[in-house]
Amino acid sequence: MLSFEPSIVFIDDKEEQVNGIIQLYKNEGSGVKFYNADLVDGDSKPEVQLTNVNLVYLDLYYKNEFEIDLCLGWIDSIIPKNSFYILVIWSKDTHHSDEIINALEEIEKKPFITFSETKNEEYKNKDNSFKWNELKQKINTELEAIPEIEELTIWKKSILNSSNIVIGHLAKNIDIKALRKKLQKIIIGHGGTYLLGEDQEIRKREVLFDALDDILTSNSKITRPNQSISQTNKNALYNIPEFPITDIDSKLNSWFHFKLIENTIEPNFITSGLISFFKNLSLRKNYSLQNDEIVLKYLKHQIEAEESKPKLYDISVIVSRPCDIAQNKFGRNIKLLSGTLIINPIRDNRNKFKGSNTRPLSLKLYDHLSLSDSETDCAIIFDFRYAFSLPPDIYEERFEKIKVFNKELLSEIQVEYSAYSSRLGITQII
Repeated sequence: MLSFEPSIVFIDDKEEQVNGIIQLYKNEGSGVKFYNADLVDGDSKPEVQLTNVNLVYLDLYYKNEFEIDLCLGWIDSIIPKNSFYILVIWSKDTHHSDEIINALEEIEKKPFITFSETKNEEYKNKDNSFKWNELKQKINTELEAIPEIEELTIWKKSILNSSNIVIGHLAKNIDIKALRKKLQKIIIGHGGTYLLGEDQEIRKREVLFDALDDILTSNSKITRPNQSISQTNKNALYNIPEFPITDIDSKLNSWFHFKLIENTIEPNFITSGLISFFKNLSLRKNYSLQNDEIVLKYLKHQIEAEESKPKLYDISVIVSRPCDIAQNKFGRNIKLLSGTLIINPIRDNRNKFKGSNTRPLSLKLYDHLSLSDSETDCAIIFDFRYAFSLPPDIYEERFEKIKVFNKELLSEIQVEYSAYSSRLGITQII
């Protein structure tokens, strides 16, 4: 079922107190939703969070006294975790604003900017109506002081526009059966004939969405709005005289490395770039990098640290060709590389991973990664000397899946592994 979602939400128990500004936004063409928060005759909270809300007006009182859980419940039901949105606290008093913001931060739903505005005489006209244009202008002025947000919204529009064009082409001038066959053809063409049949729905959806993601990425560049760059951004954002020094954002860095799979990866899911923990002692004995003298020497500072000792875990990554796995042509075995995950690694005075010597040519290092909300400072090394193969059912039984490298990083590993393997004096197949 198609979803038609608003971009602006009002949460109040008195609709007449916000009708004026709701109409202002509607006249501009914005999608607006009013939720009646009255405890007796009000609306139910949405069962599914909304994905495109940019602005929320929140009243704090739905009865005589303030109850923070009522306010948080509304925001929690509407806004996904870590999403961008602007919050306007529009209430008879706003001295609970800091309490609200702190609580929202605890549940990972802190707004980008918060405006705390009081429903008092200062905001009223002589006819007792509110000065909505004044409030709206105040919000716009604050946002204009952060011009970088304008560039991010232009990018967002291009993504939405591109997705509409892709869907529009797929559904253009064809009936329902033809659309279904076209999507099925994409699934089999990208996933392989082993997906024929009635089962594996989750895997088929993954293949379909991955294919559509590729199309989206290819087309988003030509659907970017033809909008000139503001002088403010020319002078600030795009004026870069030297390399900027900032705190390292490990989560952002991880987004450039991993697919955004936040939940547990489902059973029987196998794909190129899949990273997993070793669970089997026998495999660990044969393929753990922590049993190798060269690796141990390189990791000396990590292993011998006395304070804030890092945690080291044996991992592997699937390096079989994506097309072989997608079309079930990898034979009886999938190919893996051994690696080590280091959580909270020791770093030097330049905040770089501290190895005891020059990194050996066989080692590939990925640093400043975030694996989860609790493991936000990680490094991963792989060793090209430790390649091995296993049947998929053995892999499923003896490994615990954690993350999936994106295609660009997987390609980088495969290219460097191939280059290392073909170096003279290392591996020559005649």
